[in-house]
Amino acid sequence: MATVQEVEQDAARIAQLVRHFEESKDYESQEKIFELLERIDRLHRTCVWQIYELTTQLGGKGLIDRLARDPVIKTLFVLYDLFPPDETKTEAK
Repeated sequence: MATVQEVEQDAARIAQLVRHFEESKDYESQEKIFELLERIDRLHRTCVWQIYELTTQLGGKGLIDRLARDPVIKTLFVLYDLFPPDETKTEAK
């Protein structure tokens, strides 16, 4: 199981890789890479939103509040626009 620090490191590395491919002059590969990322995002987003909806229905607000206290789960839910970004983290950067 990855730690919060490892998840944050992975997120930072993903951002670096995306920037690298955005700057690439290999437009054919760039197009395919971004299509891949878009399809992965859509697949994950659909699944995560469905899990969130079922969790809300079956566990109620109390369970969602408990999940929000877990930094890894909160990161995932923020990435998929289920929770607002943590204002304190964005201001510190």
